[in-house]
Amino acid sequence: MRLIVSALAAMFLLVGCQQDINNGYSEVSIQDQDGQVLVTSSDFKGASIDENQGRVLVTANFKGSDTAEEVTEQHLNEKIYVYLGDKEIASPTVQTVITSDSIQIAGDFTKEEAEQFVDVINQ
Repeated sequence: MRLIVSALAAMFLLVGCQQDINNGYSEVSIQDQDGQVLVTSSDFKGASIDENQGRVLVTANFKGSDTAEEVTEQHLNEKIYVYLGDKEIASPTVQTVITSDSIQIAGDFTKEEAEQFVDVINQ
């Protein structure tokens, strides 16, 4: 009986933890150095993960064809900050103006963080 009660308690604890994690990561955003939100999940139409030479990269496609160009042109040679919920997961420097509808984000984020980022966009 104790074993069953312990197993049920552990299961409820894990379910509760999973809900907290999901609630914390219901949004992604990219912000500038001043904390101004440049884009959010709703600006993307899809995302995927690529692994290149042991490095995890996120490719994100914008709904608007000129969104990437506007953001990268306005913030060329500046750091932008990528957030998963309220957790900063990357802070790459914009190195070139992007004229396509997709961006590739490289950072020190883990594969799990990249998967969560992609999952939020692809909801």
